[in-house]
Amino acid sequence: MDTMQIRLGVAGTAKNTGKTTVTASMIQELRKRECRFFLTSIGYDGENIDNVTGLPKPKLRVEAGDIVVTAEKCLISSTAALEVMGKTDIFTPLGEVLITRVKKPGLVVTAGPNKSSEARRLNDLLQKLGPGITIFDGALNRIAPMTETDGFILATGAAKTPDILSLAQETEIIWRICNLPTVPRAAELAQGAPPVAALLSPDLKVIKRLDTPSLLSERDIIDLTDTPRKEGSYLYIPGIASEKSFHRACALFERQGGQAFFTFADPIKILAAGNPSSYHKLIVRLEKAGIFVGVLRRVPLLAVTVNPFYSHYRVESHTYDPAFVDAEQLRVSVQRAVQVPVYNIVKQGPEALVDLILSRKEGM
Repeated sequence: MDTMQIRLGVAGTAKNTGKTTVTASMIQELRKRECRFFLTSIGYDGENIDNVTGLPKPKLRVEAGDIVVTAEKCLISSTAALEVMGKTDIFTPLGEVLITRVKKPGLVVTAGPNKSSEARRLNDLLQKLGPGITIFDGALNRIAPMTETDGFILATGAAKTPDILSLAQETEIIWRICNLPTVPRAAELAQGAPPVAALLSPDLKVIKRLDTPSLLSERDIIDLTDTPRKEGSYLYIPGIASEKSFHRACALFERQGGQAFFTFADPIKILAAGNPSSYHKLIVRLEKAGIFVGVLRRVPLLAVTVNPFYSHYRVESHTYDPAFVDAEQLRVSVQRAVQVPVYNIVKQGPEALVDLILSRKEGM
């Protein structure tokens, strides 16, 4: 089946929330439909390390002909035979990231780009190979390069917390952040905005700017906003805002009043900065004060997958036993909290999820 270029992220909220199962099921279904895919990851999962070799343990099964993008040292720890097709000039602690083709089926570990600029470079290189779906396997705590995707799937579950209500609320907050609107004149701002954090006039002229793209301290926000701003000004943050600086910005904007546009490059920058719940509370405060909080480019949350499994700690034996929350209650509770599809991949299979991804390709 012919597909256009789609860049897809898969982000887990915690270890054992089912991200690997989602990715494995998805590539198996894509293979069945003869949809070409390129498999890679955002960095690598440092918790899955072989104690003898010190290298990541292979987790994903691949078949002959699959394209896998991974770091040089991961070829050693893979049971699949991989033929190098090309180099990327992207370097990680595990060596250069290589584009490979599977010659003999087996298990692989993927270790890919760590930075947005590297993910962008890799996307450009893979595009030269022709149409396909690039899958970036990652996690919420290293989600930053997913700004270079067309959208992502969130894998969550009881391993994050067995409290179903809390899990549903957390997922809703992530969905709401991903659903922030684009600011007025977003396209114009994207073309002409400086690469650093800046206060812009209503006609998008730079009033004041920092030397960095991010707001990392309270001093940064004070330096940017000590100049009186006009109604309809933009505070533009192409990088991230630390929780302290965001909190100070919120207090300053509430006190100053008047319309303004608090502008992030994309929602991934907010998710990458820290606790989504804390940031969402500050966003709500700004909106109540009449401040428009938005992004230049949306990176949508396409779907959520849920896993009822978690490890239950037994105090008397100091051991962990497998445990499960009610699978259907979990799925329904999360589905009520968000306006995107929610799947239990183990129970439902990957078909509906893959249908969703392929049905969106025209809009990507």
